Amino acid sequence: MTERTLVEFSGSRGGVCALSWGQVAIWRAIQRMVPDDAVLNMSWVTDLEGEGISSGTPLSRITDTVRTVVERHESLRTRVRASDDGAPQQVLAATGTIEVHVVDATAGTAAAQASALQARLTDPAYDYPREWPLRVGAVRVGDVVTHAVFGICHLVTDRGGLTALVRDVVLCLRGEPLAAAQDRQPYDQALHQQSAAGRRQSEKALRYWARHLETVALQRFPEAGERPEGEPPFWAATLSSPAGDLAVTRLAGREQVSTSAVILAAAAVQLARQTGTGAAVLQVIVSNRFRPGLADSVGPASQDGLCVIEAGDADLPAVIGRTMQASLQAYLHAQYDPAALDDLVAAIGAARGGEVDLSVSFNDRRFDAQTPVAAGEAVTAAAIETLLPATALRWERVEHYGARYFLHVNAVPGSMDLTLFADTSVLPAAAVEAHLRGIEALLVSAATAPATVSA
Repeated sequence: MTERTLVEFSGSRGGVCALSWGQVAIWRAIQRMVPDDAVLNMSWVTDLEGEGISSGTPLSRITDTVRTVVERHESLRTRVRASDDGAPQQVLAATGTIEVHVVDATAGTAAAQASALQARLTDPAYDYPREWPLRVGAVRVGDVVTHAVFGICHLVTDRGGLTALVRDVVLCLRGEPLAAAQDRQPYDQALHQQSAAGRRQSEKALRYWARHLETVALQRFPEAGERPEGEPPFWAATLSSPAGDLAVTRLAGREQVSTSAVILAAAAVQLARQTGTGAAVLQVIVSNRFRPGLADSVGPASQDGLCVIEAGDADLPAVIGRTMQASLQAYLHAQYDPAALDDLVAAIGAARGGEVDLSVSFNDRRFDAQTPVAAGEAVTAAAIETLLPATALRWERVEHYGARYFLHVNAVPGSMDLTLFADTSVLPAAAVEAHLRGIEALLVSAATAPATVSA
């Protein structure tokens, strides 16, 4: 049996203003994915007893948790609507009511019911102007809640802010108090970005983008060809490589950089080889959580950073060093007004007689990806080579995607897990496989070779 319990909330304020730059980035990603935008929704299940959070939890603990986090984090009560001129704006509600879907189960069926409820709360796309961006469910056995289920629209937050949100939810489920909120709410962030200080930040970032976009090749790929017969519009190919994971660890320790920089460097080299260009030009997803007021903010802060890596004339260890430097510059210049960047890109394209292609992206989804690896030589070449037969490649046909090339690094312990979404008019199946296996081969070759001093 399923019932619905209403939770009333009353926050400290409401209001209407423009989206923050981070919200704009997510909003645009959502629009690119319509009608498949539900794939961007996020959700999780908390097994209250299994995870040692609480036992004998009444439904009131769930409703109190919902009320607390919605009142604390304004993005959970923020919807998006079009202004009179058609621009998206955030509408922050001071008060309202959220439903909690309660499913009754037995001890033997509770986990399965929780998984089914998670799917129901995650799958439908959100009604962005009218629906709250939070969906909540609970699985109850008798009078005790065994599982709490949460689904959120991506507009609530990004990967960096999700950690803070889940932390607060868990503390509330335990019945523990929350510390005073310190970081900026998305509403405040939007107001700051419209200020003179915010405009100066954007202008500085855009000067960096202009310096690169005025000199790099306009296009990332040779002329798009005919899509091979039988191929879908896009492939999503995932390479799982335990050997690659060890190779990345060894190289990161040897070069004293992050594992993310190592993987990005290998992707840049492989891109340069396959496209016949000297520089790899990629947009990298930058969390911006290192900036004041954003470390624990539950709101979108991530934006694209422009990373230009000279990759066509050197071996991988040398490119790794260049990649770390290029990444740092991308991170420092990844907070800007997206509309102003649009104008800049259009102006540069017009001045250069073409269209600037920004369709190549890289996203490391791992939470510890940017942490430098201190020691990697404990990994031996023999250990890497032994794991090579365990590499696996799997494919998924995709009808619609928002980029020609998007490489994701997935959080899979013990494996370098890479998913490449590729437009088959520029990267058909054979080229996709060559790219992913080429990345692995570059990493393994460099990691198993004797260490040299990089340029």
